[in-house]
Amino acid sequence: MTPPARRPGKTPPKDGAKRGAKGGAKSGARSGAQALVAQLEAIGVEVVFGVPGVHNLPIFEALRTSETIRTIVTRHEQAAAYAADGYARATGRLGVCITTTGPGAANTAAAMGEARMARSPVLHISTQLDTRSLEGRSGRFQLHESPDQLDLMRAVCRWAGRIQREDAVAQMVLRAAREAFNGRRGPAFLEIPLDLLPAEVGIDRVTTRSLFDSLPPNPNPIVRAAEKLQRTKKPVIWVGGGAISSGAADELTAVAEMLDAPVVTTYSGKGAIPASHPLAVGLPPHQPEVTALIESSDAMLIVGSDLDAMNTQGWRIGFPRPRIGINIVGEDARRNYACDVLIESDARPALAALYEELSPASRKGSKRVADARKGALAKLKRLKESKEPFGFVQRLSDALPAGAFVVADMAVAGYWTAAYLTAEEPRRFAYPLGWGTLGFAFPAALGSAAAGRRSVVVCGDGGFLFSPGELATAAQEALPITVIVFDDGGYGMLRYDQKARFNATFAVDLASPDFVKMAAAFGVKAKKAPLADLEKALAWSLKIKGPSVIQIDAAWAPPITTSPRWPLKDRPEARP
Repeated sequence: MTPPARRPGKTPPKDGAKRGAKGGAKSGARSGAQALVAQLEAIGVEVVFGVPGVHNLPIFEALRTSETIRTIVTRHEQAAAYAADGYARATGRLGVCITTTGPGAANTAAAMGEARMARSPVLHISTQLDTRSLEGRSGRFQLHESPDQLDLMRAVCRWAGRIQREDAVAQMVLRAAREAFNGRRGPAFLEIPLDLLPAEVGIDRVTTRSLFDSLPPNPNPIVRAAEKLQRTKKPVIWVGGGAISSGAADELTAVAEMLDAPVVTTYSGKGAIPASHPLAVGLPPHQPEVTALIESSDAMLIVGSDLDAMNTQGWRIGFPRPRIGINIVGEDARRNYACDVLIESDARPALAALYEELSPASRKGSKRVADARKGALAKLKRLKESKEPFGFVQRLSDALPAGAFVVADMAVAGYWTAAYLTAEEPRRFAYPLGWGTLGFAFPAALGSAAAGRRSVVVCGDGGFLFSPGELATAAQEALPITVIVFDDGGYGMLRYDQKARFNATFAVDLASPDFVKMAAAFGVKAKKAPLADLEKALAWSLKIKGPSVIQIDAAWAPPITTSPRWPLKDRPEARP
């Protein structure tokens, strides 16, 4: 048997697809900066985000002459890195940001840490002092001096390296890009001493080599996994972001149908199976009805998930056995829960191979999903504390145009959106659960919008004020972004947590600006709307070609997916 043919338009562009340089810096580029840009062109980079500085100006001069790369200048380096991350999550392709030495590179630390924890393929290129100054470690007190810059970036990136010679510029750019994609994905940092940027390059070794090497599965664990799964009566499938990264949506759906197994997705796994599919649970694993479905199962297939604390309620959910793990890095599949069979492989070929070993059987999977959803939805619509915020997420889902990309921030409204928003396709949603970086959503949406996706941001007043200057970026670039700002006058999640833990609040109430007037100052259209007029406000916003802001005043309790409200918070950790 073979999986069904791929649905047209359903699969994101293949990671690292070969694309030749169409313009800009050509073969035989005479400077290091031109060789750098030529290599970016050769691997298919179409957008870079960054902030020019005195040391990196040769790179921006090379970008100026590029016919294929669009350069978007942000108002802060952290926003440039978040935008590169948002671009990578929305497209599955390499996100690129350019900064300058010292404070410019250091400003990206939080964003790089988020990309690392979220396994997002980002390439951060920065400059460094000249090679002569780097020979000594004591420094000479030059502008932007940061001889230990690599050490700083190693702390928050998956890989960090320095270009040592002018004739190695192109090769090192390619290596850094590949480091971002292969194995445990994540951001790569590459610095180039400033004297190598204008230096003549003897031989231009620009290459169009693919960025991603798929890891095929060993056949032995595939056979053992199929044997165990075939004997089960109530299997369940748990899906993380690895399935999205691999482009394995069709293979996953085929295996789920073959096993007749419910599919539970993590935040990063949204859209790996269409939300309308009868086997898609479409609710977070924290929901008691979903937790019960998982714990009543007699086997679990875990695809591309680290089984992190936030998705498992601090490893309190009791996962059934046998457990079959598919992960491109074996350690990630077994660091929190033991696996009875481990398939160390890219998800797509592993699921395709597993499909070939399975035989169809009826296990009442769709009935189990329907029963769990019926009970959960009735409760969410009935309970006072969930009725309004859950209703908001449902109405938002219904109002979104086809192909829209939603970015939720670490805010109460963002938590509700992350928990209950559904997706019919992969790469329709992003959430900073990797590192939990407040202020991620709006600048990340710069990246998804630059990729041509209508982007909708759900954030709070506190997080939005981390980067309001990026309204200027969005306006200048006419990026199609709708920002929905929920103003509850402070850090709402922390306010809730303080009240629960200390019966008092402190340092969590904030003075808010008039968001409508603030947006207008940047030339961005904005309006304040009651929650009841959400659909009307969204319809108004979606007609605007560039950015817009909708302010909604609302204060909600957080959902049960947040740690202070985990239903299992008083239960000890499950046995591994």
